[in-house]
Amino acid sequence: MTTTVLCAPLSRAQERMWFVDAANGGNPTYNVPLFLRWTDQIDVAALTVALNVVISRHQALRTTYQLQATRVVQVVADPQPIAVTMMDLTGVPNAVDLARQQAQRLGREPFDLAAGPVLRCVVWCGLADGDAMLLTIHHIAVDGWSLAPLLEDLAVAYEAALIGKTPQFSPLPVSYAQFAARERRSNADPTLCRQLADRAAQLLAVPADLTLAGCRQQPPAPEGSRPGRQQVFVVPDDLRAGVGQLARKLRATPFVVLFAAVQVVLQRWSGRSKFLVGAITANRLDPKLEQLVGVFVNTVPLRCHLDGAASFVELCAATRVEAFNSLTYQRIAFNELTAAVTAARGQGQSALVNVGFAYQNMPTARNGIRQRWAPPRVLSTDTAKFDLLLICEDDADGLTITVEYDTDRYPDATGRGVGEDMVAVLDAVIADPTEPIHQLLPHGPDTDTLPASPPSARIAKQSELTLHEPATDASAKPSTNKSATAILTADEQRAADLFATALAKGSWHKGATDRWLPATNFFAVGGQSLLAVTMLAEAKRRYGVVVSPRDFLADPTIAALGRLLAVCALAEPNQCVANLSSVAVAGERYPATEVQQRLWFLDRIALRTAYLVPTVVELIGRLDREALRRAVDLVFARHPALRSRFELDRKQRKVFYRTDGPAPALTKTSWPKRQELREHLAAYCWAGFDLVSQAPARAEIISVDDRTLLVLVAHHIVVDGWSRQLLLTQIAQAYHAEVSNNPVDLPDPVHPATLATVDMSPIEGIAAVVAKLRGAPTDVWLPRNRTRGQTQATLGATCNAILDPQLTARLRAVATEELGCSTFMTIAALLAVALARCCNQRDFLFAFPWAGRDVPASVNAVGMYVNTLVLRVDLRGEPTWRQALNRVKESSLFCYRYADVPFDSLAAALHPDRDLSRPPLTPVYLALAEDGAVVPSFGVDIQALYLPLDPLHVKYELELVATENDGQLELAASYAVELFADHTVIELLNWIITAAVDLTSDPNSRPL
Repeated sequence: MTTTVLCAPLSRAQERMWFVDAANGGNPTYNVPLFLRWTDQIDVAALTVALNVVISRHQALRTTYQLQATRVVQVVADPQPIAVTMMDLTGVPNAVDLARQQAQRLGREPFDLAAGPVLRCVVWCGLADGDAMLLTIHHIAVDGWSLAPLLEDLAVAYEAALIGKTPQFSPLPVSYAQFAARERRSNADPTLCRQLADRAAQLLAVPADLTLAGCRQQPPAPEGSRPGRQQVFVVPDDLRAGVGQLARKLRATPFVVLFAAVQVVLQRWSGRSKFLVGAITANRLDPKLEQLVGVFVNTVPLRCHLDGAASFVELCAATRVEAFNSLTYQRIAFNELTAAVTAARGQGQSALVNVGFAYQNMPTARNGIRQRWAPPRVLSTDTAKFDLLLICEDDADGLTITVEYDTDRYPDATGRGVGEDMVAVLDAVIADPTEPIHQLLPHGPDTDTLPASPPSARIAKQSELTLHEPATDASAKPSTNKSATAILTADEQRAADLFATALAKGSWHKGATDRWLPATNFFAVGGQSLLAVTMLAEAKRRYGVVVSPRDFLADPTIAALGRLLAVCALAEPNQCVANLSSVAVAGERYPATEVQQRLWFLDRIALRTAYLVPTVVELIGRLDREALRRAVDLVFARHPALRSRFELDRKQRKVFYRTDGPAPALTKTSWPKRQELREHLAAYCWAGFDLVSQAPARAEIISVDDRTLLVLVAHHIVVDGWSRQLLLTQIAQAYHAEVSNNPVDLPDPVHPATLATVDMSPIEGIAAVVAKLRGAPTDVWLPRNRTRGQTQATLGATCNAILDPQLTARLRAVATEELGCSTFMTIAALLAVALARCCNQRDFLFAFPWAGRDVPASVNAVGMYVNTLVLRVDLRGEPTWRQALNRVKESSLFCYRYADVPFDSLAAALHPDRDLSRPPLTPVYLALAEDGAVVPSFGVDIQALYLPLDPLHVKYELELVATENDGQLELAASYAVELFADHTVIELLNWIITAAVDLTSDPNSRPL
């Protein structure tokens, strides 16, 4: 029989576990004994099969560790059968207690990491109310996060084994050995080396050696050889609920509230106002690692600085800032950080952290997975990992606080007192979180050994920035000025009414203009650029006044819009209204716009696939597919742009189009097999058009069991994002009319030729923009994993990240409300800072879209009106955050003023040596999306949603789209898969979030 063996380097977490075991062989410190009570009898044969299936699935459970020459490697072998030990306690008195006692002893038996296995299983049969099982695993193969996928997979495999089947698991996207190898390759990353030095310097400023009252002063034993004890405290249900409520009120996480309470207790037991605590983190930065069994945890030292006069609310704010700040350094291995700090302190110094904190909230089983056991209990191994460790565990049974301590260092009274004080602090702060810290535990521990707490300045500059009072939209704040409307002029009141109408369509605002002032910023209350276009179209409808979006965006306040309404009302029409061409005539040909000329050229080269706009909508419910077909036919036939045929006039060297061709084709199909459907969609969505002879759009209605897929595909030369939403909205309206036998009431179609504008001083505009961008690099450093090819790659994928509501609110408070920057401007600054922190580049060009719908009639037009603008983000000279954002704001407003300057003109002037290996001027594209991807309603009993495109094609190497949705900011990074690995893009998103935390912590600090 051939055995397959894979040798791989150890991950950083594995290496730490291995060294502890090697130095203290036979010690159970890093045993993980899981005691599970089953709800029925255990089929030992089926359990044995299931365990072997799980071991086969997860490499870490069948790995041993060998010292080869001067390095240790993990050896992953083929699965070897594992036996289950069975103990029959039928009829034995107190069988359950006996099983627990035996499990406690068996859980402390050591492992041989070189010989293996690293997992053992014992079953006790014959117990009342269900059998029991002990799974003991070495920590080198499992961590707390691993328990959920481990037990889920075991449950699925057990159910399959009971009926003699093999479970059909989805393949794991990455193996543990691959993760470890990738992590080791990152050791040479200069960014990580710089972060290590930076964090070590920060930690050196905090006094070391945190000791608590009652400490026996002998030096602590080495890790892995400390005798320990645990004391467990159950938090009453009302306090547990109060922790969650307080966290939501402060827009924080339960971790922040609980860790703040830990700091209060540690201050009173140590007499220290500054100290370090080691937080145990999951350290699974890549979503592909979520279902993997293995050890990923890291210990992250957090800086604690308490002022007794500060409130608990302020302490939570400071804690949240430090927790966010630590995200920058979470990839640094604890051992490496300890070595760096110890080396800087000199020999003989104490450990980096003496006290640890862990917050565990193990998820329940996913829907549909039956588990025949209660949540597992991790048995004590009578050892200690720190001098003292506080574990807050929140699960289905409630919230418990476990205090684990080194019994050579601390008496039981310390462990008991710390646990009791934790409950007391939670009780006090839930009753009144504004209470000063020094009043929470005024008497401290029952001992005379504590020094008095030294006086200190109030902690947190952060508390002076609204961080502890979560920022809300101006539109959501209660009005404190009863006469707010009285201070608005008539024009400002009209502007406020327009604000209300536009923002009521979004997710942030629900009415009430009497809460606003002339200085209210459109973006500060949830406005976005496309909402601005809609709002200005409403101004034309209501008041007969035309305001250019670029003029409004230069100063998007109620006062400024009021002035524009007055000026445009008095001006001559041609000063405020774009010059419209004559009404289109059937059979006539029209000159293509500058953007369409560019897209015609791109369609002739390898990039043609990237400039298709496919949309797949899934409709679930009782849908009338024939009515949907009629609705799509009706809408497609209405819009002249969708009947366009393009041709190149070689004499004039220009592209023209006609709109007298047939409407786009619609087909109806049925696909019972999912794999075949996937292949069909991939081909249908990305098949190109013959722009000379074919309509530049098509549609298909696909029947898939009880679902219906509506697939729309158009060429970018005739549609943009606005057009896509307009088409779907009108299709939904036409569908409702069809099923109710009512006449269709849709806006009159708009011919694209009627919206052709005459450029105002185009040569002067081009010259101004070229001068503004001159000198900036026409490329951007990106953390590419692979080099570019000769032709630009378009096959893409997307990674996502979310800035939680409290961080999003702080960004709005600092960047928008304080500095007057839109969300788009803020994201541009954050991306530039994130990239600059990893390279020597300080000057960036980013492409971004401009809606181009300056004419009110364009609101109901299907066509391609988007122009690509180029934003310069200049970080040279080490500006502060405030200065950097002001630069981005000024640069953005400049772009808006010259939004008609064609992108190709800029590329020709600034990047004449461009080739086909990458986009001209910049490989990075930024955009701000509307309030999430919402499909228009097709009926109350029909569920409608967009389906992700598979595959995806991208126009740029990196496309970052931000969406404000339900109070949080979502970042979607689409990227060329031939250039980037997914983990690299995820890391870049984390850099952006870290930059956001830094900005909100102190906008007057320097980001670089």
